Amino acid sequence: MQERRRYVRIPENSQISYEVIPAEKMKEHATKDIGQGGIRFFVHEFISKDSHLKIKLSFFKTLFSLEGLVRIAWIREVPYTEQYEVGVEFIDIPSKAVEYLKDYILAFLNAKKK
Repeated sequence: MQERRRYVRIPENSQISYEVIPAEKMKEHATKDIGQGGIRFFVHEFISKDSHLKIKLSFFKTLFSLEGLVRIAWIREVPYTEQYEVGVEFIDIPSKAVEYLKDYILAFLNAKKK
């Protein structure tokens, strides 16, 4: 099977807060994985594909956090639960965050090779 993503993703259990634009109430969940192009996580509500979210992502392993704007690329219901799995792509995040993600993912992949 051919990989369709432009960027590699790594497992990541970090805290993500989000609100659907236009702003609603901020909600918190844990991430499943992360890549330079986006994040996968679970939500307890259906959010339409192409919706925009304002996010705040806090990494548990480091003190780094980032805020930015993402777009729902896909969403699917998780069978036998009241959850949805979503994949979002970064639309607008600070360049410092982009560099951090590149370094973080590279460090993870290098450690995995050892």
